[in-house]
Amino acid sequence: MEPKDKVYQFISEQLTLGKLKRKDRLTEQYLVDNLGISRTPIREALLQLASDDILEREPRKGFKIRTYTEKDVENLYQLIGVLDGKIAELTVDKLSEDDYALMKFLIDSMYSAINNELYTKYNELQHQFHELYTVKCDNGLLRKEIDSKKKMFIGKAYSRIEKEQIKELLLITNQEHEEILMMFKKGQGEKLRHFLEHTHWRLENAQYDIW
Repeated sequence: MEPKDKVYQFISEQLTLGKLKRKDRLTEQYLVDNLGISRTPIREALLQLASDDILEREPRKGFKIRTYTEKDVENLYQLIGVLDGKIAELTVDKLSEDDYALMKFLIDSMYSAINNELYTKYNELQHQFHELYTVKCDNGLLRKEIDSKKKMFIGKAYSRIEKEQIKELLLITNQEHEEILMMFKKGQGEKLRHFLEHTHWRLENAQYDIW
């Protein structure tokens, strides 16, 4: 894993676990101490994440998580929905029986993660679920664009949401994963595209990605 990806993953996990706050400063030394990576690649990784609009550099103070308005997040949801839907439509005939079996395994694993309140694990599993069909898309620009936009939602604001509400939201989302799998199996490309764009990435859920 590249230093940039290691730094991103570490920050995302710490945010989701509530061990790191959005307002906290991210210094090179803090990341060196926690990741065991030397200062130069850490610095380069931070600069790259700043150029990707994930972090914001403050001269002589270090870096902090870039903040977005409610409207910004809604716009991102809308864009990701369009991209995800189009990618699914383009790959609906590219998945194999093994792919379907792996998607079902990931869905079952997500249910287990939700029930055991392992939300960092849930995030990892749901990323694998969507990545399974995304990597099969022949349009590299679509793949690159959706990856960069999803990464802007670094970490999850679970720490400020009631536990029962988190569980309910994630259970609904995972039920949608089951519907997505069924549509893939039936080859319903147009229906799948509409479902991802208007249901799975519906704007009302953007509030849970606003810090």
